[in-house]
Parts: sequence; structure tokens; C-alpha cells
Amino acid sequence: MERTSGWIFARTLVLGLKKTSLGASSKKCLNYFMRTYQFQALNSDGQKVRGTIPANSHEQALQSLKLKRLQPITLQAQRFSWLYKNSSNTWTIEWAKDMGFFLKQGLSLLESLQTSKLRLNQRQKQLIDILLEGLYAGATLSQILAEHPLFPKIFIGLLSVSEVTGQYAQAFEDYALLRQEEADFFKQLRTSLQYPLVLTIIILGMVIGFSEFLFPVALEFFRNNNFEQHLATTLFIHFAEALKNIFNMFTNVPLVLAIFATLYLASKITKLKTAYSWLSLKWPIFGSIYLETLQGFYLKSFSTLLQRGHHVVQAAHYSADILQNAHLKDQAHKIERSIRNEGNVSLSLSKFLNLPKPLADLLLIGERTSQIAIYSDICAQTLKNHCQHKLKKILAWTGPILVSIMGIVMIWMVVAIVVPLYDQIARMD
Repeated sequence: MERTSGWIFARTLVLGLKKTSLGASSKKCLNYFMRTYQFQALNSDGQKVRGTIPANSHEQALQSLKLKRLQPITLQAQRFSWLYKNSSNTWTIEWAKDMGFFLKQGLSLLESLQTSKLRLNQRQKQLIDILLEGLYAGATLSQILAEHPLFPKIFIGLLSVSEVTGQYAQAFEDYALLRQEEADFFKQLRTSLQYPLVLTIIILGMVIGFSEFLFPVALEFFRNNNFEQHLATTLFIHFAEALKNIFNMFTNVPLVLAIFATLYLASKITKLKTAYSWLSLKWPIFGSIYLETLQGFYLKSFSTLLQRGHHVVQAAHYSADILQNAHLKDQAHKIERSIRNEGNVSLSLSKFLNLPKPLADLLLIGERTSQIAIYSDICAQTLKNHCQHKLKKILAWTGPILVSIMGIVMIWMVVAIVVPLYDQIARMD
């Protein structure tokens, strides 16, 4: 009965994703999967061309074709295109590095795009073909990429400046550097947590296996021979039962599906998503590392955009896109509005990013000396070094602590069985 009701509850929540009205959040949820449209069109020379174009709607696909100066003949949504959606854009880091290298070697933008297709898969090559078609039609690279959600706004901003200065190689290298630093940090974090995670799984496996297979046999033996149950044995029984109940809860498929569906629905509500993001910054120990890392990413991108010629308001606008935390992204938009209305850059950055006072003072000096870009980069590097130091310090203690916990659990398990046995033997003697 419980499993049936669980399945009904899970299915109701999943169906509620389509039926429940959540205002703008529900519309965004329903449009999560971007569609691919197949088209036939006439180019400026009157030649018939075919291809595919990603878009959220039929109207957006038409606008994209007009941007490329193509006159559509047919435009149809590709069936089940969401199955082939690749939401990850990490491949753009290596692609940007290649583009920067080719451009520095003297190749033109069109030649570099053609050459960069050598290391890409079929769908990525299709995207490059779309870029080439748009460039041949007379559109700028930033205009074409702005139509594709795969590329962040900061990349569009860097390209828009390079189109004026002609420094395309610099734009691709800056984007690759910013994204590479972000990817390297999270890769380092995942690698550092592998050893503690393995130890934790081993400890849980020992306790669950011991309580599930060995301990019941020992308890039955104690009861049949009227052994006295010691405190260590009693505590371990309660501990093992509680852990077993938690494990059983996570193996209840309907309940797990219901929890995931509830969390997914909640994540699509803007206020709840912002609240989750705020809580992620308040976790003990790791929350402060996460916060300082994102602060460093923002200041680094802000500094890069300023050094490439962007106005401070534009730099603040584009830099907000690099933040993956909804709460901090909201704060970044407040920075943009504050700079536009009040004009105080250092105060806006310090206030809404919640920077430490020494860094806030550095930004103030940078604004007074008209070197806000340089001082923002110094602050970003300081935050990065501080995060790496804290992370190394924490992980240096995590391994020994978990090994100690493993030893304590093993001793506890042995004592829970051996002590009653020795006690009974002593009584027999």
C-alpha cells in the first residue's frame, strides 16, 4: 500500500510540472529543453540552402534566419530534438584556445573557424557551420553567438569589443582563461573530495554490513545463552538500526522520485531557488570557500572586461553571467544598478559582494587612482589564493579524521561482540 501511494504521489508531482501554473517560473520550466529546427532557405545570391538552427520557439528561429539574411522556404521543428541536447559548454574552452592560436598565427576568422572543426563532433561542427553561414550573410560573430544560449554573455561582451579593435585572438584567449580557471577549481575540488568520499562509503558499508549480516547472528547467540547485553552492544544496536532505517529510506524508489520531483519543482520557483543558493553559501567551512571562489570569478571577469575597453556598467552586466549561484547573480545585478545610479564602483562591489574590509579598501584605492581594473584583478587573485589555502588545510585534516572514525567504528564493533563473550567466559571460570 505504501509503495502504491508513493508511486501515485511521485507521478502526481511529475504531472504537476506540466499542469501547475507557476507564472514566469513555470513557463521557463516548460521551455527548458531547447528545440532544433530544420530549414530550407534562400540566401542573398538566390541559392537554396539547408540546415538546422537551435531555438526556443518558431518565432525565434525565424528571427535567427533573418539575422543571417536568409529567406525561409520551410521551417519545421525536429522531432525529439531534446534527446540530443547537449547543455554542457565545457568543450568551448578548448575550442576558444584553438581559435586564439589560429588567429595569432595569422589565419582569418573564417579560416580559423573552418580549421577549428577538426577536433569537434558532428553536432558541434553543425554549430560552427551556423556561425560561418551567419558571417557569410554579413552578421557579426557576437550577434550570431548571442542567439545561441550555449555561450555566456561575457564571451559576447569580449567579442563585441574585439570586433571594433580587431583583436579576436585576445577575446578568445580571455574567454578560455576565465572558463579554464573556473573548470580547474571545481575539478580540483572534486578530486580532493574523492579520498574522503571513499573512506566515508567504506565506513558506512562496514556498519551496514556488520549490522545486517554478522550482528543478528551474534545477538541470537547471546539470547539463546542468556548473555548479559552490555552498554556498548546496546548503543551499537540502536546506531545500526537508525543507519539501516535511513538506508532503507533511500532505497524506496517512489519516495526518492517524489523527493527529486519536489526539489525540481521548487528549483524552478525563483524565490526558492534564490533561497537555496543563499543557504549553499552558509554551509559550515565549505560555504565560505564557495563564496570566496565566486567572488574571485566575478572580480576577475570584471577586471578583464575593463582592461579590454568596456565601460564599468557593461563590465558589471556581463560579469554577472559567470556566476552560477542565483543569490550572488541577483547581487551582481544590484551592483550594475548601483553603479549606474550612484556611480560609486568600489562601494557597490564591496557592499553587494560582501567583500572583506581589506579588499574593499583596495578597491577604494583603485577607484581613487583610476586603476579599478588592476585592483580588481589583485582582489580576485587574493581570493583565489585564500580559497586554495583553506581548501588544502581542510583536506589535510579530513583524511586523518575519517581514518580515526573508521578505527573507532571497528573497535566499537569488536567490543560490542567480544566483551559479552569474555564476560560470559569469566563467569563460567
